[in-house]
Amino acid sequence: INDQQIIDNLRQFEISMEKPEITLRIVDKRNLSPRQRRKTYAMLRDMSNWTGYELEDYKQLMKGMFYEAFGTEPFSLANTDMTTARMFISFLIEVALEQGIPMNQPLRERTDDLDVYMLQSLRHRSCAICGQHADIHHIDAIGMGNDRTTADHRGRKMIALCRIHHQLAGDMGWQTFSELFHVVGVVPSSEMIKSLGLMTQKRMNEIDE
Repeated sequence: INDQQIIDNLRQFEISMEKPEITLRIVDKRNLSPRQRRKTYAMLRDMSNWTGYELEDYKQLMKGMFYEAFGTEPFSLANTDMTTARMFISFLIEVALEQGIPMNQPLRERTDDLDVYMLQSLRHRSCAICGQHADIHHIDAIGMGNDRTTADHRGRKMIALCRIHHQLAGDMGWQTFSELFHVVGVVPSSEMIKSLGLMTQKRMNEIDE
């Protein structure tokens, strides 16, 4: 199972005629770590409390949805492998973002795959720091005087930040901000760029031509 399958094409697998690319994903068959188990149960507890389910019932509900989404075999949180645990944590974060479920700890501290979480926060326009509604902050600056509505946003590192954290990132500078909050920029796929309303397919075609 590759990262493209982590909820609604969070990572798009794209092939360019000029730069062919392949994705190699190695499954870590070691048993999940105690930290992964703690993260998973902490999220399930927050989510079950918010939805009104009993913890065990909600866990089974989420596992069933996970099996259906990825076509995986049933697993136990007592001894599953690290890769499955990582994917399940990302799945729970996706559900929490989709349903607006509040957490007792920032999602960036709950994730087990920071790059995937950064893409999730972009897709949902959820601030990667605090979870509030976010704007898209370009880490790779487009440049003064350039029109963002006509610029090529592809290949640029981005992060979803609320107005307050967006301003803070600008004031502090990206390097300091990134180290302080332990976040990274990610390059969204062309499909995500279109879904975020940053570019249209027509504009991409115009630039490519």
